[in-house]
Amino acid sequence: MAALSGTGGTVQVANSMVPPGIPGRSDQDFLPPYDPAHARDLLAEAGFPGGAGFPTTTLMTGGSQFDEAIVAEVKRELGITLEAETMGDGYFERLSTEPPAMWTLGWVADYPGRNDFLGVLLGTGASNNYGRWSSPTFDAAIAEAVSAADPAVAAAAYDRAEAVVRDEVPVVPVSYGPGWALTRDGLLGAGQNGLGIVRMAGLAWAD
Repeated sequence: MAALSGTGGTVQVANSMVPPGIPGRSDQDFLPPYDPAHARDLLAEAGFPGGAGFPTTTLMTGGSQFDEAIVAEVKRELGITLEAETMGDGYFERLSTEPPAMWTLGWVADYPGRNDFLGVLLGTGASNNYGRWSSPTFDAAIAEAVSAADPAVAAAAYDRAEAVVRDEVPVVPVSYGPGWALTRDGLLGAGQNGLGIVRMAGLAWAD
């Protein structure tokens, strides 16, 4: 299980895999419902009432600001003990070869499109799909979206894909991180591109 996060500065609570500003982003809330009571019922059905007997589980991060809160809340709500493991070098190699039960992952898109937060991360066999999750329904929706000539058809297909992620919960989006840029009077063209990066080629000084 991965938690997609942004760290540092002022963050915005996520409600979708796709952050604000991405063209075609849906206004729907695709965050999985927060229902610890149902989670406790499922634990009891699985033979772990109140978390009793549930094995200690590793939460691996690169030093997320949410580590302590996640560990405390899971213990409080479910009675499950998480062991937070912070890892720097070798993080992605570990995810590729021996992923723990839970980890966090920050993501910066390569291009401003919904698929770069959906199919690129969660498609069957995708190199960034470290949890090896697979859903034919999700894959079919992504395939329809990326091949659609009609933006409305593509948007509807992406919405279906996001609904699958919400319902099957292979990942929980946590927050959107901010982008920062400094400028000064007289500097022109210092706008950001769709990825939140300043377009250096467009910079010029006013006459």
